[in-house]
Amino acid sequence: MTGGSLVDAAQSSSDPGTTPPSRRRAAGLLGRLVAPERLYLGALGLTGLAAVMSVTLPAAERGELSANMVSATLGAAVGGLSLDTFLISRPAGWVQSRGRAYLVAILGVSVLLSGVAAALLTAAAGVGAYLVGVGSAVGLTVFNTVSSIALRQRSFRLVYAMRAASGAVLVAGYAALYAAGRLDGGLWSMVWLGVQWLSAFAVCGLILVRLRRAGAAPAPTSTGSDYRADLLAVGSLHLGIFAQMMTLRFNQVLVARFAGAGPLGVYALAVAALEFAQAGAVVRAQRILADRDGGDGPDPTPAVVKAALPIALAAIAGLGVLGFLAPEYRHAWLLGLLLLPGSLATAAGKSWSALLLKRRGEKATTVVAVVTSAVAIPAYFGVIPWAGVVGAAVASSLAYAVHAFASRASLRRAQPPNPGMV
Repeated sequence: MTGGSLVDAAQSSSDPGTTPPSRRRAAGLLGRLVAPERLYLGALGLTGLAAVMSVTLPAAERGELSANMVSATLGAAVGGLSLDTFLISRPAGWVQSRGRAYLVAILGVSVLLSGVAAALLTAAAGVGAYLVGVGSAVGLTVFNTVSSIALRQRSFRLVYAMRAASGAVLVAGYAALYAAGRLDGGLWSMVWLGVQWLSAFAVCGLILVRLRRAGAAPAPTSTGSDYRADLLAVGSLHLGIFAQMMTLRFNQVLVARFAGAGPLGVYALAVAALEFAQAGAVVRAQRILADRDGGDGPDPTPAVVKAALPIALAAIAGLGVLGFLAPEYRHAWLLGLLLLPGSLATAAGKSWSALLLKRRGEKATTVVAVVTSAVAIPAYFGVIPWAGVVGAAVASSLAYAVHAFASRASLRRAQPPNPGMV
């Protein structure tokens, strides 16, 4: 059993014809309540609640917390070699053919590179602590990479449940610090660091349990040419995701450098609020990547964007309320409004990019991401030093729109999927 849930077990072990209707209805209701999309929304909601709680910090202290998060997440994205996306998009049987030693080796390399990247980004931002940035980047890399193996087994519920549990722990940690009157961005950052490592240990424990149940692994069957093909695929895929993450996050590094910790705290809050609207797009993209049929079927993007719009508007309204209660954040709603077009474009771009990867391979998504970053990075350097967070929001929306448009245009030129590509 790969689903890993009680609902799956009940459904697979019972004959629908003999199961009482009341029991089937209860199982169906429970299945809907713990659907992967709901669990992911719950996890993102708890993360959003943690972001809301961080508004109790002075803007400059929240800026320090945000700077540590950006250095860690971008460091994990840059140094992690995009192994999470690479692993989840491999064909069936790929993990067994490569062997466990190979997977451990590439994970070790990515962990080292993530730490180095986070240290460099912390230095570039000029705000934050190296311990938190580097340590959290390592924890994130382990969690994301190992989670991708569980997602390959379609264990969406378990992975997203762990995300939700981690979010609950983070909220509890922030609440404890607030109750103790410790409104220090450095201390809150240490709590965030601890949660990343807790998540990493939890997902590693999950995989170890599954490996024990599976028994002895078959001997690897890959050849030298297979490993060289892996390196080429990782390089092509990571170049694109590296460019994409620079588009998504590097603007916050520049805001920290040129505007300071206080404005970064407000801007990062607006970004986090609008990212909540992209939850459905993230889950849909991961389902597309895990689909062994090459991502065939109708384009889910219109439905994803339609679902994202009301959530994004609610997030902006929430920012307005928070700004009324905490005057230091009174401009957050305006930044959210400027980020709204980019948020919807990102929701669309995630689905289109995943479909593009499945149908045309890593090269197509890399071209789109590089083109987008070629627009975004100069725009960030051009406007953030003099326009601050307003310039960052406008430039971000422009960049996200370019990515979505380029992904859609490339997808329209897609040929029938070639199973050998992925």
